[in-house]
Amino acid sequence: MDKYDHKKIEKKWQEKWEKEKIYFPDLSGAEGKYYNLWMFPYPSAEGLHAGHVFASTGSDVFGRFMRMQGKTVFQPIGYDSFGIHSENYAIKIGEDPHRVVKRTTKHYEEQMRSLGHGYDWMHTLTTSDPDYYRWTQWLFLKMWQAGLAYKKKATVNFCPSCKTVLADEQVVTPSAAGKEPKNARGEVVDETPEIKVCERCGTIVEKRDLDQWFFKITKYADRLLESLEKIDWSARVKLAQKNWIGKSQGMLIRFKTEDGEEIEVFTTRPDTLNAATFIAIADEDFYNRESSEKIGEFTGKYALEPLSGRRLPVWKTNYVAPGYGTGAIMGVPAHDERDMEFAEKYHLDIVQKDPDKNLWQEISEKGFGKKHTNYHLRDWLVSRQRYWGAPIPMVDCPKCGWVPVPEKDLPVILPNISDYKPEGTGKGPLANHKEFYQVKCPKCGGDATRETDVMDTFVDSSWYFLRYPSSGEKDAPFDEGVTKKWLPVDLYFGGAEHSVLHLMYSRFVTKVLFDLKFLGFDEPFPKFFAHGLMIKDGFKMSKSRGNVVNPDQYVSKFGADTLRLYVMFLGPMDASPDFRDSGIEGMGRFVARLWKLFNQPLTDAQPSKEVVSKLNQVIKKVTEDMYNFKYNTAIASIMELVNMLEDNKNQVSLPILKSLALILAPFAPHLAEEVWVEVLGQPFSIHKASWPEYDSSLMQKDTVTMIIQVNGKIRATLSLGSEYANTQEKVVEIAKKDEKIVKWLEGKKIKKTVFVPGRLVNFVVEEG
Repeated sequence: MDKYDHKKIEKKWQEKWEKEKIYFPDLSGAEGKYYNLWMFPYPSAEGLHAGHVFASTGSDVFGRFMRMQGKTVFQPIGYDSFGIHSENYAIKIGEDPHRVVKRTTKHYEEQMRSLGHGYDWMHTLTTSDPDYYRWTQWLFLKMWQAGLAYKKKATVNFCPSCKTVLADEQVVTPSAAGKEPKNARGEVVDETPEIKVCERCGTIVEKRDLDQWFFKITKYADRLLESLEKIDWSARVKLAQKNWIGKSQGMLIRFKTEDGEEIEVFTTRPDTLNAATFIAIADEDFYNRESSEKIGEFTGKYALEPLSGRRLPVWKTNYVAPGYGTGAIMGVPAHDERDMEFAEKYHLDIVQKDPDKNLWQEISEKGFGKKHTNYHLRDWLVSRQRYWGAPIPMVDCPKCGWVPVPEKDLPVILPNISDYKPEGTGKGPLANHKEFYQVKCPKCGGDATRETDVMDTFVDSSWYFLRYPSSGEKDAPFDEGVTKKWLPVDLYFGGAEHSVLHLMYSRFVTKVLFDLKFLGFDEPFPKFFAHGLMIKDGFKMSKSRGNVVNPDQYVSKFGADTLRLYVMFLGPMDASPDFRDSGIEGMGRFVARLWKLFNQPLTDAQPSKEVVSKLNQVIKKVTEDMYNFKYNTAIASIMELVNMLEDNKNQVSLPILKSLALILAPFAPHLAEEVWVEVLGQPFSIHKASWPEYDSSLMQKDTVTMIIQVNGKIRATLSLGSEYANTQEKVVEIAKKDEKIVKWLEGKKIKKTVFVPGRLVNFVVEEG
């Protein structure tokens, strides 16, 4: 028997699978469809790291499992290639982004293929390809035509490092970004509760007033909330979306100032109006200060509490967000912790509300306020002052205003330019190129100016799942028949860090296309599994920490199957496993044992009941674990089976090894294929074979040995079925009837019974 040659065997089967189109389903005629999708990656310069392997393998394992369940699995892959990640690397090395992306996507493909993932390479897409972004621009036009796209001057988030605006969803706390906060000069500063940074680079975000393009996602706020109830997503991701949408019921109450101005505040607690002692209003300068404390400045004005006429000082503060409600709140320190902190600092009054008054009704009847629903969600800012993105297909005409580029003229090609670095002036690099922006108005034919901002990369990824099955379509973004057959996605596998970014945007875009009659469903991902993030040395893998693990060296040294088994064995898919070299070496030894087991001489002897029972127990366990993404415990049970088979080599028969190969196949596809075809003599391919079934009648019930004590001394042991061992009443009943125990209890009073589930019972009796 030769040693397992992973390089030779993996290359052999990867070529065979592609030649035989094992993973390339006929999308027009396939039955029992299963659209299995992994959230596609940014093709960074560094290539895949072990964290990507963890996530992508988790998705691939399930796709392989469903194929063996008789499903026609469509599992595509592509590249989210537009955007700041690729562009910044291109800037760093001084190379054109077009050339950089061609090289990085090729590298990603090579790495994905080396892992043996079952992707349909005939339906790959790249978002920076004109054949793709033509339809991203089409999507923008549909938003415009539906009244859901607009441009206005607004106070926006600006990253001084990335030199572009950011959507609200891309502004996070430093801990959420996984980065130390930095100022505009790149210096690390102390983290405070108020600091918000760019989710990509960790730089403290500034506020600027700029003309920007937005999508009206707020129009869909209620629907985005309501339909969360009908999708199978984890509670934490649903909660993240609910909190981000931030729907709250309350009142708008009008306060008049002594000089005749009016301040309108939003509050969810109008019943505390008579406990208000000040008015706090948002102020951009205060809000953007790097301070962990509540800070404010008295404006010199007083507002009159509308019911009693009490004079309330008006303060500018840093703890009222400019975008929250009306940008003003009433301070009720007796009933709000933040208001209390502010009031104590500035020695403001603190009073209790009157519990006997129904202020909701009184405020409404006297006309000082009205019921109002407020949302945290703001419209989606989609324009970027960068180069590497899909040009926004709009033309600014002095006579006609904003005019959309006709669909027949799409795509608006992103030109090759050498001066693609962002300048941070509020305009993108394309604004320096008259040959791009000087055009004729599509409506009147007069001189006009093309928009020079490009779209955020999250617009590209908001609809890519629709394009995959129709990636060869030239005349439409997606084929109606194919889309009806294959969508929505059956299982979406991705990161929870995109809860209020990609996942929210995709749901919004799908609902818009549903309303416009392009789709027959309004939720893109009825089932979404949020995988965890792999860590190394206690931290999330990142280049800045220097703890990124390149999978290539492990595939070369140990083989793809060993790496796949290892990352799946590390822990639950929704946890954060820590990658360690010592662990993969151990998994390499397990793969060698598997190879040896499959290549030993087979026996004609009937396996014992214990071996048959174990086999059926493991098949049942693995099957259930697969559906629940508990791959680590599935592999652990396979290891237990292998241990038993090694201890009972004279009972290892062909049927047993066939079953073992089948349950290994999703995790170790190359090894399983090799032993299935070349060792066990079965027809190609194991990945189209049926998943093994288990027979419950052949499973011996698990037994547990319970220690029975009297006054702390062992007097007997009982072998009980596991279904009884954790039930005190049942164990005590059986123990009292045991002949060895009866004599120790006879005629004595039991003062106390100590029960340890699954382990022991101790009867404490009176001595004498």
